[in-house]
Amino acid sequence: MLNKALAMITREDCIQIGEVSKTHNLQGAVIITTDSDLPERYADKPVFLLLEGAPVPFFIAQDGIICRNHTSYIVKFDYVDSLEEAERLVGAEVLLEKDMLEEEAEPDVFELAGFEVEDLVSGAVGEVSDVADYSGNVVLALSILGKEILLPLSETYIADVDFELRRLQVNIPAELAELN
Repeated sequence: MLNKALAMITREDCIQIGEVSKTHNLQGAVIITTDSDLPERYADKPVFLLLEGAPVPFFIAQDGIICRNHTSYIVKFDYVDSLEEAERLVGAEVLLEKDMLEEEAEPDVFELAGFEVEDLVSGAVGEVSDVADYSGNVVLALSILGKEILLPLSETYIADVDFELRRLQVNIPAELAELN
């Protein structure tokens, strides 16, 4: 049975992520053109096709999405099993629900400023005083060990980030701790 929340989605609740550009085969697959990887990232969630002015939910069949190139996907939807059914979808906007995208948005690294920081090497505790981007190289300014230490944002140095508790665990190499 169709989820009640899905039945109430409007065009304003969605963002367009692509368009059904043509059919692909006799079994009902279609080509979706897009400028993002959102169809692939959200293949387990419903996409909405704008049909007769209303968003209609469609689920991508299991193993039903293949990246064709950087701008298109071959997609097989559940219950679209013939060329005739697929032809009715050609030209439809492909939409995703905005709320779903907002829920899964990646945290911004600049939100780390003000986080408590713990150095797992020395056991010292301090604070992230600033986050700076130097030509694509993100560096954390840490107030710890009685000084300011600049630590590159890298899995090498960052052991754990807890956005909920606003805590950061790091491994400050002795060479960096001794500078200044």
